[in-house]
Amino acid sequence: MIKDNLNTRFNERTASLRNFLIIIFKRKNLILSVFLFVVSIVTIGSFLIPPKFNASAKILVEREFDTEKTLLFRMNFSSWVDNYDWIKSEITIIKSYPVARQVVKDLGLNQPQNRNNAVKIEKKEDLQEKEIIKFQNNLQVKNSNQSNIINVSYNSKDPALAARTVNTVIDIYQKYRSKIYDKSDAFNFFEHQLKITDENLRKLEKRQSDYKHREKIISPQSQREILQAKLAEYEMRLTAVQTKRIGKETKLAVIKKQLQNSSELNIPSTEFSENPNRERYIAKLKGDLLEREIQKDRLLHHFKPEYEEIIELDRDIAAIKEKIQSEIQQIMEQEEITIQAFKAEEQALKSSIDKIYLEIGEFAQKEYELAQLNRGIDDKREVYSMFLKQREEARISLAKLEKGVKVKVISPAIVPMYPAKPSKKLLIASGIFLGLIGGLGLALLVEYFDHSIDTAEKLEKWVGIPVLGSVSELRIGGQNG
Repeated sequence: MIKDNLNTRFNERTASLRNFLIIIFKRKNLILSVFLFVVSIVTIGSFLIPPKFNASAKILVEREFDTEKTLLFRMNFSSWVDNYDWIKSEITIIKSYPVARQVVKDLGLNQPQNRNNAVKIEKKEDLQEKEIIKFQNNLQVKNSNQSNIINVSYNSKDPALAARTVNTVIDIYQKYRSKIYDKSDAFNFFEHQLKITDENLRKLEKRQSDYKHREKIISPQSQREILQAKLAEYEMRLTAVQTKRIGKETKLAVIKKQLQNSSELNIPSTEFSENPNRERYIAKLKGDLLEREIQKDRLLHHFKPEYEEIIELDRDIAAIKEKIQSEIQQIMEQEEITIQAFKAEEQALKSSIDKIYLEIGEFAQKEYELAQLNRGIDDKREVYSMFLKQREEARISLAKLEKGVKVKVISPAIVPMYPAKPSKKLLIASGIFLGLIGGLGLALLVEYFDHSIDTAEKLEKWVGIPVLGSVSELRIGGQNG
């Protein structure tokens, strides 16, 4: 079964190839005619097309790294070393409109060749624009990947003009890029901005100085620390006075309570008195009182209370108690005065603390206003520093005539000896190929639309009946038989 399928496919392919060869032999005259026609047209055209000469030059464009900028501005140029993307900008400059216009002007390409052309061109500007477009179409600028070599080429019917054009393009490109990268305007601009910024900075510094003098601010940090130290000292003193006052009031309350609730006079401790003489006097009175009471108790064991000596002792005891009470009353009055003095001192300290808080608030406002002035000065100083760096960068660029790039002509354009276009061999080879393809294609197309029956296979396929035999056409003596 597989063998039968293979045989069937082989027979089909053999039949197809045989039919293709039959068509070629059948239409050989048509194929040959088309082939000769196409080849003739292409060959004649290759000789009639005016030749164009191509002149080219190679230039080396090297990026020059400014070591001064690297050290002064801490710039990093490693990315420029790793790739050559910046070459694209150089190619764009070479192909730019100003370069093309100047080349057309210098070479006189915008001048009419004769008076008839001058009459036909309505405006000189129209001729110039047409020549610029034509020039840009014939100019090719390329560079190989990862290379800083640029190839500049130009096509022209005149070989000498082609070489002269390429060299002119390179010369004008160098002049034009120097004009583009000219830093003189930038240097003048930054110089002017520096002067303006310096004037504004001086005005702000003058305002800051006047403000410090007016508000009597010498050192904000030191003055703030002094105010905080005074506040802490006053608050500490206030706490100490309040502690003493509260102690005095508590002890005085205890004395008053003892005097009110005690049926007998209980002499309080004399530690409340700040006068040591009074303390000693009260102690003496207490001793005399105790001595009189002992004497009275001794006499009462032998005599009645009406006894004259006992009555005298009672009078002495009452007098001593009165003196002790008088002294205690004086101590209490003195303690009251001391408490009032503590309260007055507290009020004065509180007033001083409030005043310091007010001074701190006012000083904080002054610090805020001074910080605003300082911030404006810092901003101006930062802007001044930025303009200073940019001016130095422009000055360094002005000092370098090549504007950061060195352009070297590796091989200048020379007058080409042979035309670049058209390539006659390539055109003729193309004509032969097109002639063969066209002839074969036309033969197959004619065969496709030809419905005449000229073989037994076509007849059998057409009528659906097997053909038993066929009679070939014979030519005898130039006649059909």
